[in-house]
Amino acid sequence: MSILKKRSTAIVIFVVVVALFSFLGCKRSLGKACRQAEDAFFDKSLLKAEGGYSAPADHLHNCVDLTNRLLSVIGTDGEWAGPYAAVKEARSALDEALTVKDIPAIAEANQALSEAVAQVEAAKAAGAPLAESYDDYDKIISDFHSAQSELDKSTYNDHILAFRDEVLTAFPASLLRHVTGVKAPETFS
Repeated sequence: MSILKKRSTAIVIFVVVVALFSFLGCKRSLGKACRQAEDAFFDKSLLKAEGGYSAPADHLHNCVDLTNRLLSVIGTDGEWAGPYAAVKEARSALDEALTVKDIPAIAEANQALSEAVAQVEAAKAAGAPLAESYDDYDKIISDFHSAQSELDKSTYNDHILAFRDEVLTAFPASLLRHVTGVKAPETFS
C-alpha cells in the first residue's frame, strides 16, 4: 500500500492512464473518419463536393432491380437454365453484400453479376427465345449497361484515395492507424 503513496508511482499511473485514453481516443476518431469516408459509397451527398452526384450503391441497387426484371424476361427453361441460375445467384450475392455494406464483397458480386448478364447476352445472341417481350429485354440490358457505366464514372475511388493521402498518411495518423489497428476505407474495384 505504501507504494501507491509515492509520488513517482502516481506519476507513472497518471502517464499510463493518459496514454491509454489517448490511444483509445485516436482509435475511435480514426475509425470514425474511415467509416465516414467509406459511407460515401452509400450516400451521394458525401460525394457532391468532389463532383459526384450519385453514390455507387444507388447504381448497384438499380442493377439488382434490372436483373429482377431480366429474370422474368428470360425465363428458366431450356437454354436459359444456366444464365438464369447465374444471374439469380449473382443478384442475390450483390443484394446481400449491399445489405451488409461490405464493399469488397459488393465489388466481387457486381463482377459476377456483369459476367452473368454477359451469359444472358450470349444465349440471346445464340437464338434462345425470350419468355416476355423482346423490347423489354433490350431496354433492361441497355439500362443495366448504363448503370454499370455510371459506376465506372463514380468519384468514390478518388474520394477514398484522397482521404488516404490526406488523412491516413499524415502524422500522427500514419503511425496511430497501424498501432490501433484501424482499417483503411476500401476502394470499389
